Amino acid sequence: MARRVLLLGLAAAAPRAAALVAPRPRVVARPATSLPPPPPRRPSLAVTQRRRPLLKAKPIAAAEKYTLYDSRWAHLFMLSFLAFVSDWVCFATAANPGAFSSATGRDPAEIIDLFLLCNVASCFLFTDIAKAFGLQRVMVAASVLMTAGCFLRSGIDPSSLPSYDMIRLGTALVGFSQPFFQCSPPLLSATWFGARERATATATALNANQLGIAAAFVVGGLVVGDDASKLPAYFLDISAASLVACALTCVFFRSRPPTPPTASAQRAVEKSEAPPEDEPTFLGLRYPRLLIDLLQVEGFNPSLGAFVCSIGVTNVISAFAAEALQRAECPPAELAVVGAAFQVAIVLGGVLVGGYVDETRTFKRTTLVCLMVATACVTSLGLAEGFDQHFPNFVVVGVLLLLGGFIGPVQPINAELAVEVAYPADENAIEATQQLSGNLASALLVPLYQFLAGVDVTFVPSDAPHGPLGLSKAAGGFARAVTAAGRPDVTTITLIDPEFLDVERAFDMRGDDILLLLLLVGTIGFFSRADFDLRRSAVDDAS
Repeated sequence: MARRVLLLGLAAAAPRAAALVAPRPRVVARPATSLPPPPPRRPSLAVTQRRRPLLKAKPIAAAEKYTLYDSRWAHLFMLSFLAFVSDWVCFATAANPGAFSSATGRDPAEIIDLFLLCNVASCFLFTDIAKAFGLQRVMVAASVLMTAGCFLRSGIDPSSLPSYDMIRLGTALVGFSQPFFQCSPPLLSATWFGARERATATATALNANQLGIAAAFVVGGLVVGDDASKLPAYFLDISAASLVACALTCVFFRSRPPTPPTASAQRAVEKSEAPPEDEPTFLGLRYPRLLIDLLQVEGFNPSLGAFVCSIGVTNVISAFAAEALQRAECPPAELAVVGAAFQVAIVLGGVLVGGYVDETRTFKRTTLVCLMVATACVTSLGLAEGFDQHFPNFVVVGVLLLLGGFIGPVQPINAELAVEVAYPADENAIEATQQLSGNLASALLVPLYQFLAGVDVTFVPSDAPHGPLGLSKAAGGFARAVTAAGRPDVTTITLIDPEFLDVERAFDMRGDDILLLLLLVGTIGFFSRADFDLRRSAVDDAS
């Protein structure tokens, strides 16, 4: 026992003995009054430690200061899901207008127009409400409002729809909530994503609503069809999806990550933490002043024009896709699939082209290419849907998908471009202005497009025989004739007697297609003359 105690005592004393015998480090143990040590044979540790930070200070600082959190993808999903449901509500009956008319006795185009007008009214308030309450609170409140509107539209009885007035009220509530999902993508991407991810993130969230329209074609067209008895259960399914999106948002959505991902996001945080400015910030009093300032920024108006053109074209084609495909002799069984594929093409085009713009920063060139391809597609579709010209069905479908893949990206690209040129302006105000303008234009285009769908315009060469009005030369080398285009509900208008037309050399196009062509060509001319200064990218690149 004594031997064991002795061994334990020696083991405990060994570290102390070793510490007394071992040499002490010069840097730590050297007294402050001692003489300096002799020069070492190689560079000292102190010199080596000073040189390394000088060579790598900037990358290390950037890595420590700017962090990308994985939760950014969850926030992108939640915002995209909310946008998905909101446009599913808007275009719920786009693939089966007959079922809604049978159930309510009303034209479904009225509901779409009401939705867009409520959207426009809400855009005026979005900027001030978001600034006053923060992104998290407004997203939660808007998701609750949308869910309430969905249940007003569907009720809780899967066997019958509520009254038409309740459907109108529910549609108005969802339309009022939608800008909080559609105007937030640029702010979300600037707050959560890196400089090389922003265009892709904005494209994903901004075009997620097109997937909602695709769901309207797939579920509404294939499951419901023209059976009005299935409409209540269909509306209730939309309400259930809205409830899931609302629950996710209430539990998990946050305004910003723990630390900013970029230098421009860091500046935005510092600005938000500064003392508030002495200006009105609520109930639409601040937004008009911001709107006036934005319209005076160089490069903002052309990006706004391109955004409006994109959202206008996609909205009217989505609203009347079934009718347009029927005119092009697309089989009824394919209408829902083709309509959904058009929306998917918009989303995929936005993600792919957005990723390209993230890498190249070629906002202007990419937008012009997309608009030119879209113009060619609309021209081809106009001829395919014409009274005298017939293209094979696969050509019509292919051109329609190509149109979606190129006109869809114009919207998110120019949402990011507007933020770039107007930096450091409020992202909420920028996107609210674009959504307000785009949805207001869509609300005006829907009835005009619907009317012009019943007008057929025939073009003939200037040297062909023309009517007594002599419009061939006055119209710049084209004579024009307008007929009813097989629509019994449209009054026939004849500018030139058809018997004077050289039918073999003539080609015709519907009035709605001409409307889209004029919109696209005018946008190309306006956008191509502008110059854009990417101010936000300059801040991030300099950091």
